Amino acid sequence: MPEPTRVVFDVNVLVNAMIGPDSSYPVVTELPPTTGNPAADCLSLIFDADEFALFTSPHILRNTLRVLVEKARVSQGAAAKYIDALTEIIEYSGGAIIDPPRTVHEVHDFEDNLILDLVVDVDALILVTDDTDLTELSPWRGRPLLRPRTFVERAVASRKRRAANIAKPRPVKQPSEPDATPGRD
Repeated sequence: MPEPTRVVFDVNVLVNAMIGPDSSYPVVTELPPTTGNPAADCLSLIFDADEFALFTSPHILRNTLRVLVEKARVSQGAAAKYIDALTEIIEYSGGAIIDPPRTVHEVHDFEDNLILDLVVDVDALILVTDDTDLTELSPWRGRPLLRPRTFVERAVASRKRRAANIAKPRPVKQPSEPDATPGRD
C-alpha cells in the first residue's frame, strides 16, 4: 500500500467539523461522506486512515480550542474532549502533532504563515482551508490549497477511480506453447 498523502487542516476546518451545519460530532460518519458539512466529511476521510495522514501543530490545536470556547461558546470541557479526539484521529491516521520552525513570511496574515510553516515542515501535499486569503494562493509552492468540499469531492472521486480499476478484469496471459524448434530440449 502506498504511503498516505500528508495533509494539514486549517483551524477553520477543525472548528467547522465540530460546530458547522449538519455536524454529526461526536459521531464520525461512514465513507463516502454524505453530510452537508464538508469539514466534518474531511475528518471522516482522515478517520478512515487509508490514504491520508493528518498533521497539525500545537498552534492549530490551541486556536481551535480558543475559537470553540471564546467565539462559538462551546464549553471548555467539550472543546478539550474534541481536541483529545482530534489528537487520537491524527495519531490513528499516521500523522502527528509537530511544532514547525518559522520559515514562511510571505503572507500578510501572521496566522496563515504559521499554518504554511507546518505544510512546509511536514511536506504536506495538501492544505485544506476555508480561508480565502490562502485558497487564492493555490497552488502554493506546487501544493493545492483546497476548500473542504473540493478536498472531499476529489478524495471520493479518486477512491471511485481506484475501485473501478481494481474491479476491471485484467487479461490473463496464456502460457506460451513449448518451443518446438528442432534440436531444442
